[in-house]
Amino acid sequence: MRMPHRRIRNKLEAGRRAFGVTLQLPGPDTAEIAGYAGLDFVWIDAEHGTMDLGDINRIVRAADASGIDAIVRVPDHSPSFIQRVLDAGAAGIMAPHVRTVAEATAVVAAAKFGPAGTRGACPSTRAVGHLSLDWPADRRRADADVLVFGLIEDAEGVDNVEAIAGESGLDGLLFGPFDLAQAAGLEGDVAHPDIRIMHKRVTSAVRAAGIEYIAIPGWEPGSLAEIAEYSRILNVSGDRGALSIAFRTALAETVEGLALASGGTAR
Repeated sequence: MRMPHRRIRNKLEAGRRAFGVTLQLPGPDTAEIAGYAGLDFVWIDAEHGTMDLGDINRIVRAADASGIDAIVRVPDHSPSFIQRVLDAGAAGIMAPHVRTVAEATAVVAAAKFGPAGTRGACPSTRAVGHLSLDWPADRRRADADVLVFGLIEDAEGVDNVEAIAGESGLDGLLFGPFDLAQAAGLEGDVAHPDIRIMHKRVTSAVRAAGIEYIAIPGWEPGSLAEIAEYSRILNVSGDRGALSIAFRTALAETVEGLALASGGTAR
């Protein structure tokens, strides 16, 4: 029998914060590294990342092996894709471009079994250890534990955010400033005053509804102390960015060190 780790839910239920990273590269080793580094979850980006369902399955297994949750940012609202990543053992999903209460409600339904939802039921999936020996208990646990988050990254979503947060059944929301800034003709300027106003509206709606807000420090306006006032789930890094910065830093430090050692230039 497979028992999910529930790292995010256990942290929240204990009054603590949960920390994770984004994975866009298809290798499972990065998920293991995240777990061994002390993080609580990996956010598998199947919207912008270079992975297929087979890759996602392997990354979920690696997250399991290192004791952390896997949340899949699905590429769209397809119920079949949501079902397949949850059947693979993902702890939850994150839906992009949530614009209306109806869209958000449908995403939640796709992540839960009937009669509450529309997720197809099967007693022989990896999520239940390949064969359920107590389907009623496994079904209840799956519906209670699954995490369903939505991304507010369109003007229509911002306009409807109070209803989305309060009426859809989502466990939490994220703010997508880059898409919003691009659609507004701001060329990705996430610090623009108009984007900050939208961000404030989203975080206020989340707090009023009593659901979670998933923060991405560095993309959120304000300090960490301010972020701590409205978020208990934080995404602290990403594989592409971390590797790019590490490689650039290593190169610059080596070149500088060689130049100092030789009294000239190393390149």
